[in-house]
Amino acid sequence: MQKSGLSIFSVITLLVISLTHVFSQEKLGIANSNYSSTNSIFLNPSSSVDSRTFIQMNLIGANAYLITNSAYLPDFSIWRAASGYHEKPFLVTNNRKKFFYGNFSLEGPAVVLSHRRIGIGFFVRGRAEIDIRRIPYQLTNILLPLIKDSVIPTAADFDLRNIKISNMSWTEYGLNFGAMIKKRNGLLITAGGNIKYLTGINLLYANLDRINAYMKDTLIDIKKLKGEVRIAEPDWGGTGNGIGMDLGITYRRALKSETEYEGYYVNSKKSNCQHIDYLYKIGLSLLDIGYINFKTRTYKAGIDGSFYIPNYNNSESFPSLIQYELEIPVERNSPIMASLPTGLSAQLDINMSHHFYLNGTIVKNILPASSIGVQRANLISITPRYERRQVEVAMPLTLHRFIYPQLGFAFRFRSFVLGTDNIFPFVIANNTYGLNLYFNLGISLFKNPACRVKHHRQKKEKTKKRSTADCPKFEKRKFLRLF
Repeated sequence: MQKSGLSIFSVITLLVISLTHVFSQEKLGIANSNYSSTNSIFLNPSSSVDSRTFIQMNLIGANAYLITNSAYLPDFSIWRAASGYHEKPFLVTNNRKKFFYGNFSLEGPAVVLSHRRIGIGFFVRGRAEIDIRRIPYQLTNILLPLIKDSVIPTAADFDLRNIKISNMSWTEYGLNFGAMIKKRNGLLITAGGNIKYLTGINLLYANLDRINAYMKDTLIDIKKLKGEVRIAEPDWGGTGNGIGMDLGITYRRALKSETEYEGYYVNSKKSNCQHIDYLYKIGLSLLDIGYINFKTRTYKAGIDGSFYIPNYNNSESFPSLIQYELEIPVERNSPIMASLPTGLSAQLDINMSHHFYLNGTIVKNILPASSIGVQRANLISITPRYERRQVEVAMPLTLHRFIYPQLGFAFRFRSFVLGTDNIFPFVIANNTYGLNLYFNLGISLFKNPACRVKHHRQKKEKTKKRSTADCPKFEKRKFLRLF
């Protein structure tokens, strides 16, 4: 153990700076598609078993999502930004606890094969997540020197617990496998999983068990500050590694009561290459079970103390407040075990007939705030969609954190996907608290080549030339002549 100039304020500053570089939710407009298996396996791995696409290859894709209640862009739209948007963001000063959630994924090569009774595939992608929660608005006033949307009280006492600030990024190299586990009458149950080898890139984590403070004007009196800090400095070569997995199961009920699944084989001639449509299907999945062990360029620190700042405006910027920081012991190059954003998800997909479907999806974080790593965002969504082999359109209505509504739109043409879980910044100018955009570009072989009908050339029958003797004889008729 040794002394270092590390403080909770310098850690928070690093985290806030990092927000400018990274900002998915679950790509809800395409995540439940029956034709986009390279996307659906990340919400429920068993979806690869009964995909209506025989082989799908993803070439490249990306997904960026952010949302906060700490600040907003006034009268913002994408079109205004493209033509020149010069408004400054406003800081929200109501007394709600502030949060900032964002994640980004860059999706590389992926292939999924759905054939007979199994689904199998592989994927490569990079991910980064930011999770900040339960921050008092008095603290955001210091961290974010923005225009305030209202007058704030000059004095405040607060006593808060479990304030969490975290950012983690990593790469995934994964395999998918799924199979039919029960076929009986009109019932089909499939199960599957993703197994992932992980390479950690960076970790920034601070959890404050308690912060008891008094603020008035520019005075800050931290009476009690207790928590822990964990840092793994960024390294594109990887500062550690780990393992993760996703597990999923899906229950399907056939659309027609007389349908039997016993002889059903996906994308196979054994089933005449026909898909059995479902009346509804119910899925349950456990996502991102696992950890990353950061081994190099790491810092561990425990915080327990108090300090007093008479006037933080005397400093040119917030980082210069380091002169008031706590001197805390730091342990260097000691392994840090960080959890993936583990969550539980349930999906219900109802066939409304004529290629219309109605989907409901819930995702719930199951990690405590004290766990080192990032936490998944809670959400619930209702998504109507129109789905054909070549074209698909969906409009997810999402409640982020079960509270904040967002309306999205997604479009698929064959294997090209473009979508957003928050469409309003693309269509109207309004106060904007979040942004999202995702796309995928790939290649799909919807039908097994063995299922193609071969058209044999019919041999032309040789026609015999008729002789004059073969000409048909016509019977002579008598005609009455009228005079």
